[in-house]
Amino acid sequence: MKIKHLALILTALAFTFPACKSAKKVTTAVVKPTETGPLSILSIFDRMAKNEVKADWMSGDSDVNYEGKPMNVSGTLNIRFRRDSVIWVNVKKFGFNVARAKITTDSVFIVNYLQANYVAENLKYLETKYNLPADFKIIQNILLGNPIFLTDKNQLQAEKDASGDILLRGSDAKWKATYRLDAATTNIKEMIFEQPSSERTMKIMCEKYDLLKGYGQGDKNFSYLRTIQVASPQTGKINVALEVDNDGLEINIPKTIKFEIPSHYSKM
Repeated sequence: MKIKHLALILTALAFTFPACKSAKKVTTAVVKPTETGPLSILSIFDRMAKNEVKADWMSGDSDVNYEGKPMNVSGTLNIRFRRDSVIWVNVKKFGFNVARAKITTDSVFIVNYLQANYVAENLKYLETKYNLPADFKIIQNILLGNPIFLTDKNQLQAEKDASGDILLRGSDAKWKATYRLDAATTNIKEMIFEQPSSERTMKIMCEKYDLLKGYGQGDKNFSYLRTIQVASPQTGKINVALEVDNDGLEINIPKTIKFEIPSHYSKM
């Protein structure tokens, strides 16, 4: 496994911890932003904000499956996260460490134990290399299962489809965004971001919502199964499915985060 492939896998994984299901195309009825009631824009945003998880620490294990160029990979993933500070990722296969990554607010480090080499780059490396939005706040919100906004959310329009789901749609000069929400809970089912100018798309899908244990701030629904799909002319089609071990997930428990690059490893 070459580190350029490993970097892409870890990048996608970083965007998928802790996961939503694609739905069939249906007819929709537009809900005007000025309307009042449970489907008003302000009401939807208020409910989404109340659903957000605001943990300072998060750690856990999960099974991960990656499908895309140049290979399909499965293994065990461990993530440790500290709010506004660092994301630590370790990948194991058959009980052996395969790779480790650390993402800070401005940098990314990836160690490939199989090839004895590493990457140490500015965080924007992820964006320029793989055409993915590489902002620490964005990654942080996805780790926590919170919505991310690549467009101005004040420009979003609300719709309700035949299945009863709420759809939020909007676009700007760069991105087109669609959010599918459960009408009863306002839990995120999927977030879709499209960039027509570069033929890039990113879809984040979330399933298996359950109570988040140990949160300590009232009951929170949390998605324990998530999938991310990325497609572009540069990366091809990538699918990463990650299922979090809900018994091993720990919230707001400080963890030691160790990351060292062996001195004899070569830089890519």
